[in-house]
Amino acid sequence: MIQQPPVLTTSPAGLTFATTNNTGQTVNVSVAANGATMANYWLSGVSVATSAAQFMIAVPNGGTVALQYTVAVPVWYWSSLTPALPLTTVAATNTSGKNLSVAAFGGTTTFWYVNGTQVATTTPASSAAPLALALPPGATISCTYSVAPVWAWLDYLDMGVLANSNGSVYAGANTIAPTGVTGYNPLGSLAYPVHSGMSAAGFGAGVSN
Repeated sequence: MIQQPPVLTTSPAGLTFATTNNTGQTVNVSVAANGATMANYWLSGVSVATSAAQFMIAVPNGGTVALQYTVAVPVWYWSSLTPALPLTTVAATNTSGKNLSVAAFGGTTTFWYVNGTQVATTTPASSAAPLALALPPGATISCTYSVAPVWAWLDYLDMGVLANSNGSVYAGANTIAPTGVTGYNPLGSLAYPVHSGMSAAGFGAGVSN
């Protein structure tokens, strides 16, 4: 698990606000504009992209990443498990040995496949509520696209940054409507509405053994 750092205040050319990768490994940082107008993506002080609504940056250990933006605050997903997106229709394989959830956003896609079975069609706009698909160990995933989306491969604990539980390999889709980053969180919420009992939420009032 990689702790997800907060997105810092917009950083102009002076690079006042940058986040350092101290994980000991290269991390792919997948960024979604989330309503922001993006001006620059900075990797260790060098601009690597400008106005893209979604972008992935490979940040080496000790490197820094900073974002320049206006209007709204973008979101990002840090993961050492995220591979580069293959060409359209070409599959990538989960070789991590872990059950993962693949969060995808932006681009123009028509089909998503896991182990050759179609599981989704289009990806949502670059936001805090991405498409999320379960990817077991050894499974393959591919998408058909005309404009490349951006994805992030996240393990269970990383899932806490997602807006809902769709695509989690640990449970089916939740029944609580997501409400952005304050919606369902698999680290601290139940997938179904809770009952109250003994002054503690979630401990089955009306249930007897």
